[in-house]
Amino acid sequence: MTILDTVSSGANQALRLGKDLGLGGPGTQAANWFQQLRPASYRGLGFGVLTGDGKFGRRNAVHEYPYRDTPWVEDLGRSARRIIMQGFIVGDDVISQRDRMIAAVESPESAELVHPTFGRLKVALIDFGCHERWDNGRYFELNFSFIEAGERVFPAATSSTSDAVKNAADGADAAASQDFATRAYAALKKGAIAARQAATMANMLVRKIQRVVNDATNLYNTVGSLPGQFGRFFGSRRQSKAAKAQTGITNAVGVAAGVAVLIAAGSASRVNVSSAGAALNTSAANLP
Repeated sequence: MTILDTVSSGANQALRLGKDLGLGGPGTQAANWFQQLRPASYRGLGFGVLTGDGKFGRRNAVHEYPYRDTPWVEDLGRSARRIIMQGFIVGDDVISQRDRMIAAVESPESAELVHPTFGRLKVALIDFGCHERWDNGRYFELNFSFIEAGERVFPAATSSTSDAVKNAADGADAAASQDFATRAYAALKKGAIAARQAATMANMLVRKIQRVVNDATNLYNTVGSLPGQFGRFFGSRRQSKAAKAQTGITNAVGVAAGVAVLIAAGSASRVNVSSAGAALNTSAANLP
């Protein structure tokens, strides 16, 4: 093997090793490891990174029960992502760099973290520490503990569909009840007017009947007072026995007796009419 072959073989091995280590080489199209890394910073303040740790997973509530060997694990969603980083700052102005970093970590609200491999993240700082050594001179080590921060969500007022349906049903029920009450009141009002009209008509009818009865009695009395034989037949009911004996008209006596019977029947009928009229008036007055 010539020296040229040895050099060529060594160059190939070096290129292969460089690719394995992510250093790339001539003709490498994909970005190497170091080209994929991003400069780390927090609130715009840069720092070097030594190590980084991440904690990810799910939030689980473990429910254990008596006499049951296996628990029931309740999944409550994804857990918050936690980022732990160990970095450093270096330079003649390392003290001023440290002071600016302390001011940044003590600032309120969440901020942007640029992670070398995760990229830009919105995080809240949980803990921060700075480590100094006399023999390290102008070199300070930094320890960060972050947790991802989501957007603040305020309660928003939304319409409850179940309450809307219930309110609509209550409104419909109230409207139906009101409509029924209005119609019923109108019908009852008409009925009350009709009842009052019936009572009035009953009173008028009773008065007319009594007037007819009285007119019939008055007519009889008027006929009895007429002159002549016809008047004597009806008027003889008021004559004494002596006057009847003197007249000697037996058929007039018979007629008078028949008239007396009719008068008694008419009186009884007039009493019945009065009683029936009073009952009719009472019934009409008791109508609702």
